[in-house]
Amino acid sequence: MASIEQRIKMTANELEGRLANDNGVPRNIRKGAADAVNHLMDTSKATDLRISNAINVLADLSNDPNIPMESWRAIMQILADLESILKDVTN
Repeated sequence: MASIEQRIKMTANELEGRLANDNGVPRNIRKGAADAVNHLMDTSKATDLRISNAINVLADLSNDPNIPMESWRAIMQILADLESILKDVTN
């Protein structure tokens, strides 16, 4: 099984590929996704804090009434991945 850091990096890469760098996604969603990636990759903070900050950003994005359904699904999948990683970190 991949280490916690490897899983975080894979999730950040997925977030970048599916949302942050996709010009078909609204600008505010791309910016929020990039912010979440920045939180995940900020190794100066504790791992659980990095993941929690990214989860908060993505949860806020998922409540945007103008989010396209495909982007919403991607956010929900990534949120589930992050929550799973956070559970493993805190146990």
